[in-house]
Amino acid sequence: MKKVLFAINTLNNGGAEKVLLTLLRYLDPKKYEIHLLVVFGEGIYFEQIPQYVRVTHIFPCKSKEATKEIREHAAKLYEQYVKESYDVMVAFLEGPSTKILSYCNDPMCRKYAWMHTNLKKRHRTAVFYKSFEEEKYAYSQYDKIVFVSEAIRVAFGEMFGIELVQNAAVCYNPLEAKTIRRMAEGYEVAHDKFTICAVGRVIPEKGFLRLTSICEHMVEDGRDFTLNIVGDGKEYDRLKEMVESHHLEKWEHLIGFQENPYPYIKNADLFVCSSLNEGYNLAISEAVILGVPVISTDCSGIKENLGNGKWGYIVENRKETLYHAISRCFDEPGFLEELKKKSEAGSIQDTYEGRLKKIESIIEGVVN
Repeated sequence: MKKVLFAINTLNNGGAEKVLLTLLRYLDPKKYEIHLLVVFGEGIYFEQIPQYVRVTHIFPCKSKEATKEIREHAAKLYEQYVKESYDVMVAFLEGPSTKILSYCNDPMCRKYAWMHTNLKKRHRTAVFYKSFEEEKYAYSQYDKIVFVSEAIRVAFGEMFGIELVQNAAVCYNPLEAKTIRRMAEGYEVAHDKFTICAVGRVIPEKGFLRLTSICEHMVEDGRDFTLNIVGDGKEYDRLKEMVESHHLEKWEHLIGFQENPYPYIKNADLFVCSSLNEGYNLAISEAVILGVPVISTDCSGIKENLGNGKWGYIVENRKETLYHAISRCFDEPGFLEELKKKSEAGSIQDTYEGRLKKIESIIEGVVN
């Protein structure tokens, strides 16, 4: 039986956290003894961790003090919280988990670092390191870096040096189509007018503020529609204030986090991704699985998400181009029908079992 340690920053409602839960449920507990180290012990997904996974956390929550402790004393944290030997260690998210596990010097342990974000676009991990060189060195301590899209691999190589990606792997996030389709029937969602859906954490990278600005422009155009934004996050209050101050409550509905967002996606006429920066957008792929037309801004991984435009419509990453693309769905019925056909073509892609098997093969050390 192999002993495997996964580390992740939090168990909040993000795509990486969701994928990790899927992976933990997939790995056979008769084959693997699985431990999970959560750096900041917060998040809605704690209760969904399988019982056979042993869980430890370092800090109760994110804080300036915790960030400083990681930046200054990560080696000490490793010694304090990783006291056992493992066959495999997986830092499943860039940042603190990657830094802490980089201090493993056991030559018998294989170490993998998962990359979900384009750090070249927004270097949000820098706060956990004393310098750029220290972060680059941390990545060099891993046997393999695994990227959730080719675009992120390329950006990482440009940022940290091509030598770090020569032994890399690209592994797309797994999606269980049957479960998504079943859960999409979970409850009723009102649908009495043209409905647009957007799903994701309410953080700056997701571009929900500019999507709200587009919503306001469409109201001024006299269009009748509903925009449902499903998600929560640090920018939620700011977004809510913008909706209320611009008197958009009739059109834009902030749904908040939903453990099962799929009925909102399924009952939409259009799914929109307004992101400024992405890794691999799970919600886009979920919309495609449900056959919902997709319009997305062009950022890291989106072309891979949408089969280079075969399964959805990709626009230049500007507010104006996104506004015009959404407007076409009102003005040109044939355009929306074309997008629906694209999404339905993508919905038949097998994205679950094969991708999970590839992740397990990487953990087993049999994928180069």
